[in-house]
Amino acid sequence: MTPENPPTVCILGFGMAGRPIARGLADAGAAQVRVWKRPPWRSEHLDAAAHPAILMTKSMEEALEGADFVLSLVTPESALEAARTASPFIRDAVYLDLNTTTPEAKKEIGRAIEAGGGRPVDGAICDPAEVYGHKVVTLISGPEAQSLSDAMARYGMQLQVLSERVGDASALKVVRSVFTKGLMMTFFEAIEAARRCGLVEELLESIAGTVEGLPLRDLALSLAGTSLIVAERRAQEMEGVVTTLESLGVDSHISAASLEKFRWLKGFDFHEELGGVPPESVEAMISALGKIFDSSPKSTS
Repeated sequence: MTPENPPTVCILGFGMAGRPIARGLADAGAAQVRVWKRPPWRSEHLDAAAHPAILMTKSMEEALEGADFVLSLVTPESALEAARTASPFIRDAVYLDLNTTTPEAKKEIGRAIEAGGGRPVDGAICDPAEVYGHKVVTLISGPEAQSLSDAMARYGMQLQVLSERVGDASALKVVRSVFTKGLMMTFFEAIEAARRCGLVEELLESIAGTVEGLPLRDLALSLAGTSLIVAERRAQEMEGVVTTLESLGVDSHISAASLEKFRWLKGFDFHEELGGVPPESVEAMISALGKIFDSSPKSTS
């Protein structure tokens, strides 16, 4: 695609992500943004589609006709069905699936698109599309990922290529969610406990002192790396944490899960592998984890 020959984009799904992305691409100069969604069309859909470059379509076949790029933004449970329905009409368009599904599901979606002659790309949106619109940072992977990123960069899309393998973008989002979603609930549990103690501001200031002065890799090494050596002590500390939360009447699911994880971790002999000292780098930590977990039957327990 060139500025003289802008792309036709098809967007499947017109929800909280689909609407701002469609508007953004239309404003950025896409030749046409064709939108398909299951009925009914409500006022918020009609308002978002009120743009000269946006065409509301009655069928998926109509939406896909002549499209250069397809963005699937339906729902996780209907992502595969949408791909299978689109496949006969996809021709050689690039099909970017942006639904939050598992890596295996993305591979199956990719196979369905390839069966119709399309070119699948796995995508994972990293920030709120309702805030950033079509410029939202998005991880992508697949054989066509780089060409898609290059083509859409001139329209403001921030598509960060991970690899040529469909499934990698979704895999990274899944493991990223272990941290981000877990952190959300950890904050929730800690702040509720601090509220009951009348120490919310003090808690936030104390946490800031721990996390704001270190680069992320150093923080990961400090928190996760040292746990390989002192898991038993931290399990004992978490026993006290769980007891305290329960005495305050605070739900302790996150802390209780951490306690069980520390108990599990102390069953591995990291002292011998690391010589009794914490790893000196993230790479050393990963190497130790691989040697212990990959060779031990406990890793599957």
